[in-house]
Amino acid sequence: MKTKLNLFIICNACAVIAAYGQTELANRGTNESNANHIPSPLEVPAFKPPTPPVEKKVPAMRVDSTVTVPTKSSRTLTIIRGEASTLPDLPLPVVSKPEASRELSPEEIEKAKIARRHQLNLGATIYDHQYSQVRWQHPDTGESYEVICGFDVGLLAGIGGFVHKNESYTLMLMHSDCDTSKIRQLSQKWPPDFSEIPAGSITVVKGNPDDPVGMAPITMVRGLISSEKSKLNTYQAARRQYQTAAAEWEKAHPVVPRDETFWFKPHRGSRYLANPNPEAAAR
Repeated sequence: MKTKLNLFIICNACAVIAAYGQTELANRGTNESNANHIPSPLEVPAFKPPTPPVEKKVPAMRVDSTVTVPTKSSRTLTIIRGEASTLPDLPLPVVSKPEASRELSPEEIEKAKIARRHQLNLGATIYDHQYSQVRWQHPDTGESYEVICGFDVGLLAGIGGFVHKNESYTLMLMHSDCDTSKIRQLSQKWPPDFSEIPAGSITVVKGNPDDPVGMAPITMVRGLISSEKSKLNTYQAARRQYQTAAAEWEKAHPVVPRDETFWFKPHRGSRYLANPNPEAAAR
């Protein structure tokens, strides 16, 4: 399934490059790299094995009912209903009154627009850590954008945010890495030919390349990678080291199936009590 999905993505990239007129945004001598930076140190802690789970012990209580069922791991799940709870009554839920609908003020509209422009949500397929097929939406109109980049957008995975022209931006990146050498073993028609995509360039295949607001997410990303590439390479290497150590530990310490027990105590008003509403009898 995963192979089929990767093939579909790559086929889509081929079709996009062939069908759409390529509009290349060459490096225009802008100061993108000088206006972007990551204020945090991007440190990755050394991997530490997780704390062993605490063994649960059923407290002493009167047991009114017990149900035990087998699980798929050849273990059991037991649910115990104990004596009535002595905790104070739960407060009644607060019923909030629906707010009357109203039109947003110009200040609120402007504030929402600024918030949208400062939240970057990108999806990307990355080929051999050299080329990136990136997708996003225009923050104001919702128009879909798609570009082929001559750089690795995956370097920004996990950073969470950055600063551009002294303003803070948040970044959510969902990406997948594609090793074209493995795909090439299946067919000579793949992967797409990116040989004409210059390093560091942005080739627009969907969206308006002349809209500065629509193109801002990818131009800011390019400037950020250019200015912080050394820092990002170090960070991603540390992340891979952490992930490798975690995977090796999990492989050496597989989860051992165990019996599970949960218990609950009926509260005042529960249908499990013999007299769930004692105040009713006093009336």
